[in-house]
This record gives sequence, structure tokens and C-alpha cells, in this order.
Amino acid sequence: MSVTRAQRVRSGKRAVWLAVAAATAAGSNACAETQPSSVRTADVDTASGEVSFRWAGPGGVALTVPAHINGHGPIDLLFDTGATMTCVDTALARAWELPERRAMRGVATGLGGSGAVRLVAVDSLRIGAAVARDLTVCATDLRVLRVVGPEVRGLLGLNVLRNYRVTLDFEREVVRLEPPPE
Repeated sequence: MSVTRAQRVRSGKRAVWLAVAAATAAGSNACAETQPSSVRTADVDTASGEVSFRWAGPGGVALTVPAHINGHGPIDLLFDTGATMTCVDTALARAWELPERRAMRGVATGLGGSGAVRLVAVDSLRIGAAVARDLTVCATDLRVLRVVGPEVRGLLGLNVLRNYRVTLDFEREVVRLEPPPE
């Protein structure tokens, strides 16, 4: 990490923390299904995915990765290990006609309290060559993430990341997703 980047990271931490806190307060960062017995773990293809990430947000302290959802994209997702679920903006879910999972209910909990969110079905989410299939993601208003970057359309959360061995290479500015060894 260069001195310039280190300085940007230190100076921008508070601004991005505020953006993430605002997203959490809006109920988008800690989304969980209320009926876990009906949730299927995402199926993972065997191909590894390595993609360049982009520094985003004030001071460049957030990471975004390009992703394709149901063949659409690429879109930028905020790489968020603090998000239980992957989430997309409601406008994107509507535009791409992601079907609602009506038999499930979701609850988002954040700094500002908790509330219900829509859960939608995603057939595939691809990052590089790594593909997760048959996902449930939350659809919520993520306009607050425009502070991080106007092109950010969602959060890449643990319901996808936990299926992979995740490597962040800061020197090369890439993230690699590999299925864990069996």
C-alpha cells in the first residue's frame, strides 16, 4: 500500500463508516430470513473467480466488485463481510424482474432499528468465473450507498462469500473466490 493510499484510507474511514452506518440504519446491512428451514444454501460452480476490485467511497476505503445477476450486468456490489445477506437495490430488483420469495419474510436489523424487507430469488450471481446459484437476496432501498459510489447497486454478503475461500490481494487489487477444498 502506498503512502498516498494509506493516507486516503485513514482520512476516509470515517466517511465510509458513516455511509455504511447509514445503510445499516436504513435496514440494508444485516438482513436475514425469518424462516431459515426453507432457505437453500447456494450451489457453487467449481470454477474459481478472480476479478479486479475497485476502491470506492470517500478516501477509497470501500471495495466494490463487478457482478452479473441472472446474466445482467456487470453491476458494482460493495464487498461487505458484515452483511449477512447479499442485497440489491429495489429499483434494480424491479427493473430486472427478480421474483419475490413470497413464502419467506426477511427482517433487516441495523443501527436505526429493524424492519421487514422483500426477499427475491436470484438464479445466478457471477463474479469472474465463480457462480453461485439459487440464491435468496434482500431487495431494499440502497440509495444511501450512492455516497460510496453512484454505480453501487448492492452488497455482496456472507450468504455468497461463505461458500468460497476468499482472497483479497491488495497489491494486485484483485479478489479471488475459490470453492473450498473438499
